Amino acid sequence: MPVSGLVGAAAIAGAANTLWQYNRENYMFDVPLRQGREFQKQNVNLARYALFREDIRDLASLTTDKVSNLLVINTLKVGFIVSVYFNFDRTDAGFEQLTWHDQILSVLLGMTLLTSFFFLMTSIWFAMHALQLAQAITTKLLVQVVRIPMPTEIDIAKAATEAKQFEMNFREALRVPFMSGQPDAQNGQNGQLPHPNSMDDLNHVDDLSVSDLSGLTRLPHRVKTMVKEQMVKDDPLASKPGGPVVTSLNELMYGYENMDKTFSQIEPHLKLLSLVASSWQPFDLYSKVTTVLGSSCLFSGLAYYSIFYYKPSGTSEVTPEAWCCFLFMCTLAWWNLTIEIAGSSFDLALAAIFMMVGPFVWMFTDKPSLTDNRMQMFGCPLLIFLPAVWISYLGIRACTIAGVWPHFFTSTRYLNVLHKQKGPIEIPRDIARKAKGEDNWSMDDNASTDSGEIEDVNRAMAMAQPLVDALSCIALQPQSSASRQTVSQARDTLREAARAAGVSRSTVLLKGFFIHLEMNGDQEEEVHWVDPCGISSEPEHLTAPDTVSLVEIIETSNQVADMLLSHAVRWTVDDMVNLASYGGEPVAGVHSFLFQFENTLEKSTHFRPSADYLFKVAMALVSIFWILVLCWSLRFSTNVFSRISLQGGDMVSWTMPQPWRMVESFGCTLEGTHYVMTDGYTVQVLNSDGSLYLHFQACGDQRVSAVDFGQGGEIIACCETGTQSTWVANGKVMSQHWVSNISGLMDVAVDRSPLEDPDHIDAIAVRDNQLLGFVFEPNGRWRLFGRLTLPENRDRQTDEWSITALAIRLGRALILTKGDQLFELDVPSGQWTGPLLLPTLGPKSKYDWISVCRLSRGRWKMVGLPSKAPIQLWDFERPPINTLPPRRDETNPQLALSA
Repeated sequence: MPVSGLVGAAAIAGAANTLWQYNRENYMFDVPLRQGREFQKQNVNLARYALFREDIRDLASLTTDKVSNLLVINTLKVGFIVSVYFNFDRTDAGFEQLTWHDQILSVLLGMTLLTSFFFLMTSIWFAMHALQLAQAITTKLLVQVVRIPMPTEIDIAKAATEAKQFEMNFREALRVPFMSGQPDAQNGQNGQLPHPNSMDDLNHVDDLSVSDLSGLTRLPHRVKTMVKEQMVKDDPLASKPGGPVVTSLNELMYGYENMDKTFSQIEPHLKLLSLVASSWQPFDLYSKVTTVLGSSCLFSGLAYYSIFYYKPSGTSEVTPEAWCCFLFMCTLAWWNLTIEIAGSSFDLALAAIFMMVGPFVWMFTDKPSLTDNRMQMFGCPLLIFLPAVWISYLGIRACTIAGVWPHFFTSTRYLNVLHKQKGPIEIPRDIARKAKGEDNWSMDDNASTDSGEIEDVNRAMAMAQPLVDALSCIALQPQSSASRQTVSQARDTLREAARAAGVSRSTVLLKGFFIHLEMNGDQEEEVHWVDPCGISSEPEHLTAPDTVSLVEIIETSNQVADMLLSHAVRWTVDDMVNLASYGGEPVAGVHSFLFQFENTLEKSTHFRPSADYLFKVAMALVSIFWILVLCWSLRFSTNVFSRISLQGGDMVSWTMPQPWRMVESFGCTLEGTHYVMTDGYTVQVLNSDGSLYLHFQACGDQRVSAVDFGQGGEIIACCETGTQSTWVANGKVMSQHWVSNISGLMDVAVDRSPLEDPDHIDAIAVRDNQLLGFVFEPNGRWRLFGRLTLPENRDRQTDEWSITALAIRLGRALILTKGDQLFELDVPSGQWTGPLLLPTLGPKSKYDWISVCRLSRGRWKMVGLPSKAPIQLWDFERPPINTLPPRRDETNPQLALSA
């Protein structure tokens, strides 16, 4: 026995030594493999969290890169506008005096360019603010919150085990091969359980929808899904534990207390970034919106600038090259809107009308016509009103109203690339803390949501994807267009809400069901069989247990979508804990995270300052500017047209003996019984009906610049070297003699009823656009008495204000300018009035007023030259101008009778 005992002990010791050596060799073989596995896991985690940081940079670059480009582009546009306004040298000659229609056009192009300047500068400020916020907040996220969780020394030491640990584990050291233990447990791993949603036992993969297939084959980390076993006798899919949950649509909508809970799969750093991005997204949006408005105003202003640049001076005529430039620039302004707005065809057509109709209105506001003076009077305000309408319309459509982005602009589609965003996100409240004993603090989630609401959110997450699949199949069924549009809209809304909440997969399969759908026209509703997952056979309709209503599905879908969208912007304790696992500091709420960037201590659901608020202020300022300009245009038109009373003119049935003859100067007697005129070479005296009374040669071989009747009935002719008087009687020239040697007189008018004042003037004349006064000596000679003032201190050198014709009677002088404007002078008082804009039947190139003369009793004769037609003669009554003293014939009847 002792020997056998010793032999047995030696055998046991030898076997134990063999097991010890065998297991030690296995252990030492597994150590580097285990270390490699742990280090590989650590490297994967490092790379994964590095990708999280790249996610933040990529999402922030959507704003930073875009607004950086806008800064450069808008700065160039602003520089272009500045160069348009200030592209001159101080040593250049002064600008020409503008006519009243030129002033309207310059105000219009100035306002459009200044509005563009205002919007572009606002866009630059918004872009700078968005860039500053995005860079600052993302840097704070990367530095403080989204860190890379580096392995500690304990983690590294745990992976690099020592040999002495093998000596302390006798169970593993003496393990008998193939007899005990799990291979994975031996290697330090827990045995891997089968996937709770494994597809190994599922034979109907081809019948599943896309969302179900993706959810059953792959689930990301931290998915907390509690799959319950549901036994249905007729459905083999539910006979396997761990398989997908099969239910009907009615049970999904009304019996969801038996449904599985689904948790959000969105990464916490993406959720936090979506919430804090609400601080710069409005500035990003409105920097683009103001760029669109500024660019359209710039192109529209350049369109008016092209008309102003190519327009002949002193006329409203639009040349063909001006029309080409205007149409091209207006088309470019409209095309800019078509790309950037998502409006209907009616919106685009309306914008095109308001942009292009302006110059057509402007052409009709040149001067008042004889037949349509009302249109001319309101043409200027209408011209200002049209661009103000489309600018204000686009500005109103760009405002954020009731928490909804201005989806009228396509820029709202690209603010959030993770999911479709309805409007600016309201910043959730911070998570509160409460003490649960001394030195024991824990997070309280009641500040965000209560337990009942948590249950509802989880159920909504479980219902989202099955409802999306059901609505997708319903949309494919025959039905009316309105019904299909409603179903598609509900499906898309729910899908985006599920994406926002991080619910992209499901473990729920829906059975088939019958549904009533509306048909086109007067057809009755039809019943259709819908099988979203293809796992049910169509039963008889009369015996079918499941028949659902489309209205109920739509209502349930909308409720689930609202709940998911509300949950997507709620920062919870679970989000804070998961984000803290990244290695950064915990974020209790967006308010506390953004507190240092806000400029107010007031509690607000939006980031301050709000870009929407600033944009509304900008639109209010622009609207005020346009309203002020509109008021100016009303006052301007009133001031101009209140002095235009030459509306009752009548064209005289009067024909010259030679209708082809040109008229360069024209004069008349006091009662209009005879007229004298010259074409620059010969002089004709005509009767009141236009028939020829006398035709003679004046000034010898010199050119005749002006003619008029003298105080004794003689004919006065201005020649190159002086003034000649011609006496006629019985249709013959009786005598001619020179009365003045003053040369260079371009027109002359003699007062045939002069005043008896000692300082009265007998005649006025024009030389070098200067108004000269003459008196008659007793011997009949003319003496230069002095130089008269000109109205409103106009620039005498401009072609628009050059004097073309004169008339005087009883100390009241009239001057006609090349711009077809009349001014009246009361010689004794030296007071001027005017201008009185003459009627026109077309542009300056098609109708021109060339001369004027005064008759007795406030009557005027005007000579007009139409294009491609003979000379016309018009009668006008003197308008009631109260700014001058009363005429002498009005206060002295005897003087009027003697005259």
